[in-house]
Amino acid sequence: MTKLHDVSITHSIEELEAGALIKEARRRQRRHRLVVALTVILLIGVAILTLLVVGAAKSPPHSTPPATQTRGTTIPAVGALVVPEHPYGMTVAPNGTLYVIDVAQDQILRLVANDKFRVVAGTGHRGFTGDGGQAIDARINVTQQSGVVVAKSGTIYFADSANNRVREILPDGVIKTVIGDGARALGRRTLPAREASLKRMGVSGLTFGPNGDLYVAAGYVYRLNANGSLQWVVGSSKLPHLSTWRGIYSNPGVQYDFQESSRIAFDGKGNLYMAGGGAFGLYERTASGKLRFLGVFRGDGNAASIAPESNGDVLISYRFGLFQIHPSGTITSILGVGARLNAALRVKGILPHMFIGGDGVAVAPNGTIYVDTNTGNTFTPVTAILKVRPNGAVKIVWRS
Repeated sequence: MTKLHDVSITHSIEELEAGALIKEARRRQRRHRLVVALTVILLIGVAILTLLVVGAAKSPPHSTPPATQTRGTTIPAVGALVVPEHPYGMTVAPNGTLYVIDVAQDQILRLVANDKFRVVAGTGHRGFTGDGGQAIDARINVTQQSGVVVAKSGTIYFADSANNRVREILPDGVIKTVIGDGARALGRRTLPAREASLKRMGVSGLTFGPNGDLYVAAGYVYRLNANGSLQWVVGSSKLPHLSTWRGIYSNPGVQYDFQESSRIAFDGKGNLYMAGGGAFGLYERTASGKLRFLGVFRGDGNAASIAPESNGDVLISYRFGLFQIHPSGTITSILGVGARLNAALRVKGILPHMFIGGDGVAVAPNGTIYVDTNTGNTFTPVTAILKVRPNGAVKIVWRS
């Protein structure tokens, strides 16, 4: 009996040990499976991370879909290099870049390196198209009276005169109408700029006021306010009293003189100057609201061309050369420049060689002056854009 009992105990021990071994084996198996599963998950994660890194490296920069890009991230299209034909209105941007309106080709050009010109706006075909698209793909219709200015932001404003609009070219190259295209007559009142009609007197000169607002010569002079409204500043269709009427212009100046404003500019004290009106007159609306007649300044068949200077003066270009209007009201000649302009234009065997200004003038922040002259006035043998450095030296930027 003892032996049988010992055998039973031995068998029980063996069974317990076998069961423990089985359980341990199962635990090891589960651990192995867990390790394998974790390893697989880790490898999959590493593979996904690798694919993301490689994909990002291969993706082009700024891959945001065009539909979600902001206006400022759009890269403007680059216009072709062209040769000017008949440049008239011009301006210098705050960064010193010259912009020119070429009336013959219905384009706006920018002066680039080596005295070359690149198209900023206009296809070269006259008309009206393109709002909301790139300016170089738009059709414009500019005239000898069309003005152009550039804001500190880089936005270009120009008078699309024959289309009765003022249009802007944003830094990304997109062109839009900002004034005009409406049917409501302006007169002496304030209207939303896009509802106003500029057909009665047309639109010509542009300038920035002391507060940075855009001013527009459209018969009368108006200010484009920050809220998008167009506000009357000066000008009237009412004839002056006979006691002040002097035939085709008046002295002293009156509101009526400003009904044909064509070129406008502010001096450093906030006085507004207007070239146009009767008999190619030059008029002033002082910062205090007084009106003054300054004299007759005739350009190349039109009123003189005027432009603000960084020193607070206003530069005037007309058939007798370049002059400065000081905030005090005095007008002085830029001595010696006229003779150098005449000399620069001389063409062998062709007479006369007189510079006739009044088509376009602009002053850079460093004092460099740009002026143009055009053939057809019996005085100037060539069409040209000239550069007058602060020391008085004259250079031909381009000539026909």
